[in-house]
Amino acid sequence: MARTIGEVSLAAELWTPAVQQRFESLFAVAARKSLSGWRQVPRHSAEVLVLEGFAPQVSKDETKAPCVVYVGGEAAMQPLGRSSQGWAAHLDVDFTLSDLIDMLDRAAVFLMDWRARQKVSVTLTLQRALDDLQQQGFDCMHRFQLRSWVALPGSANTAQNMRVLALLSRGPIDAKSISDHSGIEMSQLLTLLSRPQVQAVLRCSLRSSQETSAAPISTKTQPATSVTRQWVSKLTGWITRGGRS
Repeated sequence: MARTIGEVSLAAELWTPAVQQRFESLFAVAARKSLSGWRQVPRHSAEVLVLEGFAPQVSKDETKAPCVVYVGGEAAMQPLGRSSQGWAAHLDVDFTLSDLIDMLDRAAVFLMDWRARQKVSVTLTLQRALDDLQQQGFDCMHRFQLRSWVALPGSANTAQNMRVLALLSRGPIDAKSISDHSGIEMSQLLTLLSRPQVQAVLRCSLRSSQETSAAPISTKTQPATSVTRQWVSKLTGWITRGGRS
């Protein structure tokens, strides 16, 4: 069957043998007939989480999947419904193949809209962070990180930019730390982070005020700075040589 919706990840945590067996046997068929492609993944990576409705309710903090399906139990006692942030449905314990296909398709349709909203949210958050960075300079509390390595065009493929990208690849880091370890100026950093190739894989987070106040104040260069510079220098050299030692 032609897929009209992208692939969806699912995890099933069913403890009753009869329920688990029923779900696995019907899911193997339903996944092929669904509008979407389906793959089973660990719970923490799932977009759709299938739970037994008989089990004690899982707290909202523990249920990070945007879609939750409860199999069996009392529907009136389960947090069912739909919002912009999540979707929850109920399946009778003796659900049929048609019931399961319908549930999979409804979850996939919800996730299509949910993913679109998430992309918009990420874009708006990144734009806000870059605006704050331009206004606040090195006092900006946003931290930046690359999800994957990015290739820059020839004119931007400088040693300094390579050092910045290497720092961003290590983990969340603020603008001041980037400048301290790479020597890049604020105007140059803004130009680099504004490049479409970089923004496509750039993510940001906000450093809390507690982290800021807890950070020790020192006018001396810490040994970690020297270690970081050596690490970045080695990585930059390795990239320049095309990955050859």
